[in-house]
Amino acid sequence: MSEQEYLELMYVFRYNMGEDMLITFPNGLKAKCNAFHGMAESDTEPGDDDYIGEYYTFVKDVEIIEKGRDDSVEIYNDSIEISLKCIPSRIELEDGTLLWQSANA
Repeated sequence: MSEQEYLELMYVFRYNMGEDMLITFPNGLKAKCNAFHGMAESDTEPGDDDYIGEYYTFVKDVEIIEKGRDDSVEIYNDSIEISLKCIPSRIELEDGTLLWQSANA
């Protein structure tokens, strides 16, 4: 995934804060979630051994529509972190409006 594609993914959450979304992940997990957080940048700094320098966001009020084939998507405190470690394959509104789809989907 290119940096531009990743930023486009993050902007979906920024511009749709407060909206309920259906998010599908590569492992088959499909969840209804609420975009409650815009994008944020990790708090590590260049020079840190664990510097990532990535953007991330969270979705909350997770309601499982279809279970995933594995536990690769972590749900904690009723939230899912969307980051380079957890990239959805598809995001849509409840009415079916496609907001974003991975080029690999």
